[in-house]
Amino acid sequence: TSSATRTALSGLFDKYRDNPLHEPDDLNIAGTSDLLTDLQIPLDDIGALIFSEIVQSPSLGRVSRDAFIDGWLAAGVNGADASTLLTRMRNCVLQRRAALQADTAAFKKVYTHTFQLMLTPGSKTVPREMAVEFWRMLFTTPGLEWETPPSSPDAGDGAAWREWWFEFLESTQTTKAVNKDLWRQTLTFARETLRDPSLGFWSEDSSWPSVIDEFVAWVRREKKVGGVEEGKDEDVMDVERY
Repeated sequence: TSSATRTALSGLFDKYRDNPLHEPDDLNIAGTSDLLTDLQIPLDDIGALIFSEIVQSPSLGRVSRDAFIDGWLAAGVNGADASTLLTRMRNCVLQRRAALQADTAAFKKVYTHTFQLMLTPGSKTVPREMAVEFWRMLFTTPGLEWETPPSSPDAGDGAAWREWWFEFLESTQTTKAVNKDLWRQTLTFARETLRDPSLGFWSEDSSWPSVIDEFVAWVRREKKVGGVEEGKDEDVMDVERY
């Protein structure tokens, strides 16, 4: 029954608490790391982000008792003992991990929640370096493979969008921090580039963040993608001002 599962989940939560006396209803980084280890989910794997979304972690490594219990119940995990729960929790994460590429809505939920994970209390942006670290986890298999295969039109020998994005951010120092809008729009932009590697979807009148506008100009100039013809340099410069 859900009552028995709720009791068992609460007992399992108790096992991983860092500070039972002063924080009886919270897991912190050490306890969460121990739990992920027991679930055989590497901390640097996208499975850790799936776990965090299920239990709605407010920040990296933090989990509340209520969100832990409610999250696993909502995910359909049940069991009356720790061993059964751990096995089913792991299976739940692995099933979602395997479905990420096909289930765009599920991937978006994990991707969107990851921004919340990165935030420190009182902050609305995350350092570029941290954002890149998590983009590396999210923008590759089994997440969204942000690359265009060689057979794609207008992409030449294939477009390594993910690595171009990192190269652009690092080489141009365009931004030192990433806000929620840029984080969310980067996913939208990534999906658009996979649908249309020629960047035909982009225009100066679109409401993309300025960083993405500058990336488009950079890709056209540095990677020769997007159909920029000779004599079009002035247009590229115009784009850069947006």
